[in-house]
Parts: sequence; structure tokens; C-alpha cells
Amino acid sequence: MELKGRIVSLVFFFTFLCVICVVHPVKASTLKQAHTGQVDLCADIIGQEWNMNKSRKSPCPTLVVWVPKKTGFTEFVEVNEHNEVQGGFSVAIFCKAIQFLPFNVRPIFRPFINETGGMNGTYDDLLRHIEGQKCQAVAGDVTIRGNRAQYVSFTIPYLAAEIYMLVHATPEWIQTLGTFLKPFTTRLWITLVCACILTGIAVAFLEYRADNPKFESPFYKQLLMVIWFPISTFFFHEGEIRNKCTKVVLVMWLCMIFIVLQIFTATLSSWLTLDQLRPRVPSDHEKLGYQGGSFIRDLIIQKYKCSGKHLQALNSYREFKNALDNGSVDGIVDHLYYIDLFLAKYPSEYTKVGPIHQEAGIAFALPIGSVLLEDFSRAVINVTESEFMEVMKTKYLGLPIPSKSKSNQAQAPLPQSLDVKCFIGLFTFMGIVTIVAIILSEISLRRRGNKVGIEEEEECKQQATASEQVQIKITD
Repeated sequence: MELKGRIVSLVFFFTFLCVICVVHPVKASTLKQAHTGQVDLCADIIGQEWNMNKSRKSPCPTLVVWVPKKTGFTEFVEVNEHNEVQGGFSVAIFCKAIQFLPFNVRPIFRPFINETGGMNGTYDDLLRHIEGQKCQAVAGDVTIRGNRAQYVSFTIPYLAAEIYMLVHATPEWIQTLGTFLKPFTTRLWITLVCACILTGIAVAFLEYRADNPKFESPFYKQLLMVIWFPISTFFFHEGEIRNKCTKVVLVMWLCMIFIVLQIFTATLSSWLTLDQLRPRVPSDHEKLGYQGGSFIRDLIIQKYKCSGKHLQALNSYREFKNALDNGSVDGIVDHLYYIDLFLAKYPSEYTKVGPIHQEAGIAFALPIGSVLLEDFSRAVINVTESEFMEVMKTKYLGLPIPSKSKSNQAQAPLPQSLDVKCFIGLFTFMGIVTIVAIILSEISLRRRGNKVGIEEEEECKQQATASEQVQIKITD
């Protein structure tokens, strides 16, 4: 029995040793991660070559990078439920900027959280957290503001900061009589009128040369005929046409008008079926929403002189939509990028208005007097000039990469009115046909005139011969 007890004790002892051997390395690795942060995060985003060995001595071999934690807006910085930084647009740009530094820096990304795991205050509190520190920084969608520059230094902005208002949109029919003229530009309408008049002149000339009595009337009637004839032939059978070349010109004119009319009808339908949304801009700015923790609340109070009692902090795109739908807010003020991301999710009922305000930009923050500021600003400039910036915008913010072939083309919100350039080939062909018809008509008339002249001469000769024979007979 005593031997059995000793065996059981030995089993428990070895089991306890195994548990210690397993738990101790895990605990040690966890403590190491908490101390060193997520060093390999930049390697996951950029690659293993992101922080190659550099010759210059680093003033900050280890840099603690504080990031905001937001549950609903994770495009710039994403922190998971275990309070681990997963990435984001700002984190990617920060890592790429470190790669451009002339010395090695190891970043330690830490979320700015409280005991409950939520955001430990506002963005201003986050920036004040690094005040007076040496090797610390803030990465995120931090906007450069004058009051913040009193306790931190900002790098060169890596992103513009335009403030827009998100509001409900109401479909509205605003078509007028002028809409029927919008398919063509003013220059094209003038060109069509001139083409009609020139065609009438050509037809009048051809018929006048063919001795058509309709075109031998007084001048004012001829002028009316010149204007009316090309139009009337499209709808009515207007008089007799004696010149074959006139028929060719009119056939080509009718074909051209038919093509232009079909294109006009297609373009007009796009104008008439245009779904136009009109923003419902609030007249009272007391009931506005903003992104929680940002400076937008102070901006609204300062810009619109409101009390701020009914301003509502919102923390996700879903809260944006619910607040607008249930009427708790009349509009939401935020950065353009967040509003564009919202409109990409819910495009049908909402629209943006602005920019209502322009800030200096979104940048990284460092303590005042930091030795990293100058080198880091240069590195940020290199990042913004690289293709990496556009790739990250597409990956995290959903913005398309600008094409070289379409870099100068702006997306028009309305259908495009057609210009003379669209019909230049048609007008040129019609002009050539008209000129050729006039030339052939003149050649034909000259040949016919010469033939008639020869026949008249022969007839005169025959009459003269006959009269001479009569005189001879009389003399005999």
C-alpha cells in the first residue's frame, strides 16, 4: 500500500513538471509579445525585407507606436477583440515610411485602450499620451489641427483631410423645355441649321439650272423655298424635281437627318430618364452626427455656432444609417473617406455635400522636439510618391487605382451633350456629295447645251439649203 502511494506521488510530480514545462514557454512568449509588441506586423504587410540593416546609427532603436481602437471604422487601424493590432491603411503607410528611414527602427504597435478594452478617451487624449516622451509616436487617422500642434509635432500629411456632410437624398424631376435641347450642344444645333440652309441653296441652284418654275419666282419666295424645301421633303412630297443630281442630294440629306434623329432620340432618352438626387441639407445644425472620439464635434460647434447639446456620437456605419433613418440626426459630418465608404455600402438613399471644411491633412504624430521628425517626414513624402500608396488606398479604402490612360478624364455626373466632332464625318461626306452633284449637274447641262446648239445649227443649215433650192427653182 505504501508502494502504491509512492507511485501515485511520483505520477503527480511528473505531471506537474510537464505542465510547468508547457505553460512556462507560452507565458514567456506572451510576456515577450506584451513587452515587444507586434514587431512582425510590418513584415506581414510589406514583406521580410521591410527593415533591412542600415549603416546609420538609430536614435530610437525601438519605437512605441500608439494607435486608436475603433470598433466600427477599421479601415485606417484595425484592432481585434484580443487588443492586437491587425493592420490598416495608417499602419501600412507607417511601416512603409520606416522602410525609407536611413536607420533601423523596430516599431511596437500598442492600442490606446483602458481597463475594459475600449478606446481610452478621445484622439486629443491619445496625442497627449506621448507628450514629453522620447521614442513614441501615434499612427492612425489623426488630423493636423492648430490646438494639437501645441503638445505634439506632426509629420508631412500622407492624406488630404476634407470634411463633408452626409445627408438624405430625395429623387427629383427637374426636367424643363431646355432638356430637349441638351442632347446636342449649341454649336451642333447651329451647324445643323447651317447645313439645312446650305442644302436648300444647293437644291435651289440645281433646280434653277434645270428650269424648274418653282425656283424662278421672286427673291423672297426663293428664300423661303431655300429654307423650307429641305425640311418639307422629309415629311411631304413638295413639288416636282427635274434635276437628277437634286434627287441624289436630297436622298443623302434625308439619310443624314435620319441618322442624326436616331442619335438625338437615344441621347434624349438618357437625359429624360436621368435619376437626379437632391440633397436635403438641414437648415438647423443642432441635430448632427459625428464619429465618436474625433475633433468633428468641436468643429461643428465652432462652424455652425450651435450649442452641441443634441450632437450625437456614432461609432459605426450601421449607426450612421440608423441615425439618419430614424431621424435622430439630420446629417453626419465626417472625413470624405468615411463618407465615401458609407456611400459604397448604401448608395441609393444618401448623398454627400461639401466640402464644408478643409483641414491641413492626416499625418503621424511625434513628441515635440523628436529627432525622428525630419527623417520621418522625408520618408512619408517618398511613400506618397510611390505606387505603394495607391495600392494601399485600393486595399483598405476601396479607392480605384488611377489608370494612366484615364488620369485626365473626369467622371461626368450627367450625360454628355454631343458636339460637332461627333458628326464631322457625316457633315464632310454630305458636303462632298453636294459639291460633286453640282459639278456633275453643270457638266451634264453643258453637254446638253452643246448638243442642242449643234442640232440647231444643223437645222439652220438644212433650212438654208432648202431655201436656196426654192430660189433656184423660181429662177428657172
